[in-house]
Amino acid sequence: MKHVRIGLAALVTVAAAAGACATVWLAVNAIAGPAAATQPAVLATVVALSLARRDLAGRREFVRSAAALPLVGMAAAGVGRLLVDVPPLGAVLFIAGMSVPIWLRRFGPLGARVGALIALPLTAMLVVPAAPEAPGTPWWPAALLAAGAGAVATLWVTAARELLMRPWLGHSQHGTAHPPRATRPASRPSEARSGSPSRRLPASTRMAVQMATALAAAFVTGWLLFPSHAMWIVLTAYIVNAGNRGRGDVLHKSGLRVTGAVGGTVIALLLLSLPTLDVRTTTLLVFVTLFAGTWLRAYSYAYWALAVTIVLTLLQHVAGTGPAAGEAGLLAERVAAIVVGALLGIGAAWFVLPVRSSDVLRRRLSDLLAALAALAGADRSAHDAEEDEAAFRWALRRVEELAPAHRARRRLGAKGIQPIDCVEAACGLGPAVAEWVEETDDDKRVDLAIRRARASLRPPFDPDEVHRRLVGLAAALRGGTVA
Repeated sequence: MKHVRIGLAALVTVAAAAGACATVWLAVNAIAGPAAATQPAVLATVVALSLARRDLAGRREFVRSAAALPLVGMAAAGVGRLLVDVPPLGAVLFIAGMSVPIWLRRFGPLGARVGALIALPLTAMLVVPAAPEAPGTPWWPAALLAAGAGAVATLWVTAARELLMRPWLGHSQHGTAHPPRATRPASRPSEARSGSPSRRLPASTRMAVQMATALAAAFVTGWLLFPSHAMWIVLTAYIVNAGNRGRGDVLHKSGLRVTGAVGGTVIALLLLSLPTLDVRTTTLLVFVTLFAGTWLRAYSYAYWALAVTIVLTLLQHVAGTGPAAGEAGLLAERVAAIVVGALLGIGAAWFVLPVRSSDVLRRRLSDLLAALAALAGADRSAHDAEEDEAAFRWALRRVEELAPAHRARRRLGAKGIQPIDCVEAACGLGPAVAEWVEETDDDKRVDLAIRRARASLRPPFDPDEVHRRLVGLAAALRGGTVA
């Protein structure tokens, strides 16, 4: 049933993107012709897909974000134009627009939401770069088209969100991007106890610096090595550093990105070689591929990377911004650009104010245990108990997000208790909490197990101790003795 719900959600999301694309293309085509309609239609598609994937806590937050998106989109269009007319200045503004939002996370959920809103249209500009204009051409028509495309995409995503919230799809009113209610753990594992000055900086600040470094290096390298397609490197450097969950996560995502990109490029080239591939067939292939990638992304990022590579190749073919189909160097050039972008992203994550994956795991485990402590101390007959349980489920999903990278490390042959064992033990708290809420009244035993589990997170990180305490906590929740 879960797989069906994921597939239905993917279908609704891609349908919204297709609707936004068709609406913008038909409107612009009727006014200015098909040549002018392609870029804003593709932009509407990218914005719709990106916005639909954002989990926002309820309608009110979504409306606020949607209202501001067209204005932010106009500013992003200006940055895109500068990348063509004055590349250095455009690159500086683009880097700031991508790194500052990460820094804003330090101000809590509101800062994270504002930052994501700023980054969304800039990401679309990477996928759909501005086309060169004749000298003297005013900038505002392109900006208005970008704003209009964003507005249309927002309307279609609004309809999709309303459908996705229906009970038959298994979605709730609350999203997962931010907790239903701000939780403030009583104590968190400090990332600043090391003697290294860089460790005293908040993780959001370090990740913002990493993103800025990776993008700056990507722009310079792209202009030097791939002047016609510098954005390929920039896009990959951004993707592998976006949503950074530690340097191990960046390395893992880079491997999946390269693997998916190689497979996607080969498939795209085979598609481009088809003699019957016209614009309509290409458009159909784009949305079928997006549906498959959106559905399979829940199982591995590699599928999404493969799908995105196919879509980008097809879109660049339609827009005339990529090399002609069958060109001998297309495969090598694209793959080389993606590999270079991934290496730049890895270098920034590992050597520029690095964030250890174990520190991220400790922080998220700490948040999870703090949410569980709040749930254990709540009056279960009160209305807040539902919010406390929702906050715990949110924190649990945040821990589950770390599993793929840590699981890959175990596949490489790591011995003994590994961080992935701690993640899996934490995931076992979900079913245990469900049993505890329904059957157990012995709060003292549970409180003791929570305190011991939180104490085990003090540095240095010891996976054996953390794993043992989490397993003991699950046993206590089920009515067993505290280890």
